[in-house]
Amino acid sequence: MPTLSITGNTRLTFALSDVQLVGSVTNDVVVRATQTVENGTGAGQANAAWASKVTLAAGSAYSLDLTSMPASAFGYVGRVSLTNLRDVVVVNNTTTAGRYLLYGVISPQDVTGYAARIGRGGSYRWTDYQDGITVTAGNKLIYIANPSNGTVVFDIAVAGVGSFLDNA
Repeated sequence: MPTLSITGNTRLTFALSDVQLVGSVTNDVVVRATQTVENGTGAGQANAAWASKVTLAAGSAYSLDLTSMPASAFGYVGRVSLTNLRDVVVVNNTTTAGRYLLYGVISPQDVTGYAARIGRGGSYRWTDYQDGITVTAGNKLIYIANPSNGTVVFDIAVAGVGSFLDNA
């Protein structure tokens, strides 16, 4: 099995300033989270990862089965199967106004509830390398819907504890 190495960075930096009667006031803020994850199955570790670029037609939904993601690397053709999800990243690569994704919809037929709305050029990230979420038959599918009136192209990557399985 391959050895996995992950580095994740999330950062928001901004500066607020205001001119007062006497001088000015500036408030600089940096909020960041950086994670370096070691190969393994324990807390703070991961041993399986998968990524794909997806083109999703208008009015469609994409479903990702975390227990059966197609993989092809190092001359190996098989699938990645996660038993514990620890990281999800979705990036909407579309730049056209009005094109967005709904991450974590209830089902492909029910987009009334969702975890995140990802606008053009936007991204969404969820991470929990200490405990993660155990993948079960009841929660193994991640749904992403495109309710907009045109095609959306996005990247998705997931990581966690799992295995690489041969298609044979």
